[in-house]
Amino acid sequence: MKRVIIVALVLMALGSAMLFAAGTQEAAKQETTAQLTGKLTIWSMLTQKERAVEFENLARAYEKDHPGVTVEITLMPWSGAMDKIMASIMAGNPPDIMVTGNGYPQTLSATGGLMELSSLVDQVGGKDAFLGTSLSILGSAEDGGIYSVPLYVTPYVAYYRKSWLANAGITKLPTTWEEYYEMCKAVTDPANNRYGFGLPLGDLHGWKTVWSVLQTQGVDLVRQNAKGEWIIDVSDEDYKAIVWTYDYLYKLVRDCSPSGMVSYTQANVRELVATGAIMSRIDTPEIYYNVKAMAPEAMDDVAFFEMPKAKQGGGGTGWVGLSIAEKGNKALASDYIKYIYTGERMVDFFVSYPYAMFPAKAELFNSKSYQEKLPAELKGMVPDMALSILKDATGLTMANGPFPAAGEVESKSLLGNPLANMLIKGINANQAADQLITELKALL
Repeated sequence: MKRVIIVALVLMALGSAMLFAAGTQEAAKQETTAQLTGKLTIWSMLTQKERAVEFENLARAYEKDHPGVTVEITLMPWSGAMDKIMASIMAGNPPDIMVTGNGYPQTLSATGGLMELSSLVDQVGGKDAFLGTSLSILGSAEDGGIYSVPLYVTPYVAYYRKSWLANAGITKLPTTWEEYYEMCKAVTDPANNRYGFGLPLGDLHGWKTVWSVLQTQGVDLVRQNAKGEWIIDVSDEDYKAIVWTYDYLYKLVRDCSPSGMVSYTQANVRELVATGAIMSRIDTPEIYYNVKAMAPEAMDDVAFFEMPKAKQGGGGTGWVGLSIAEKGNKALASDYIKYIYTGERMVDFFVSYPYAMFPAKAELFNSKSYQEKLPAELKGMVPDMALSILKDATGLTMANGPFPAAGEVESKSLLGNPLANMLIKGINANQAADQLITELKALL
């Protein structure tokens, strides 16, 4: 009888424990459900139809798996986006999630308006889950925190027309910048409106070429000192490399580009590559959209190669991330980002606009599903070539950390203007280097 009583007591205790555990789980479930209800607002600058549709599809999938949640995406152009986000933060009514561009996280985090995301990054795989320098450009200069989860990256490479080289008898791609100049010069024929090189000095995108060449020369321009203060870090060797870069690009534009290059925008240069007036430029794979739209028969003729490494590899890289507002629905926003970064949910999003968006998360970048859906033109780049570039490439003035004025460096075209002044005002390369350094110091 005693044994029966003991067994009964044990069973009662187990039953109570199970009921308690079930109650606890139910309470936790209810608490989680309570957090995951309501409206999630997202501001996105991904306005191109194809990727806007797939970004919307991710939201609809999340709504389906989370009854009671509504996801609202507002599209807006990149132009003026920083000001709109800043104003919403200052007014206390920001979106829950915002798409952020190169330099945005540093500027916005200084307002205290962004959520620090180190914990969220750990939940989606940790820092090692992301490619190359894609996380090194996101911290705050004050606390070293992470204020955006990388969404996509884009490598800069040198594009060229294969038929132009064949007609010129050039059988070897350049491995030095000097060879690149010789290649561009060899195919330049102004009488027939054919030029070897182009870059957009008429808008802010001119920095991409200047920055990429500087990076291959090992020049980063800025860094933090032992006190955490940002300083312009230009040694005598760096200064010589800056002078060389401007001198080299001036000669390249002077001898191998159409006149009026200082007024050409990125769209202008891409169109001239697509239509066969310019043979080569340093760009992202996005240039293929122009070729496909304007000269689809030339898709097989436009190829790319990694830029000359000079003193180091890499170069520039495009970057876009997702940030969460400190005053928004942080729990719901964090859960949403975890959801879309889980498994291969974003494959269709990336392949909807594949020339401009390379997954920043290495697992997805390397996935068979993603690679199989890539256009044929990119299969040679992904993963080996792009990985080689992206492991060293970095965003504008962010090689040693998140320079807080990076957005201003880009928007004010601080790297492109000195080259434009060499062409317009006749300043020399030393004066161009001095202009760049002076304008950078003015931002500190």
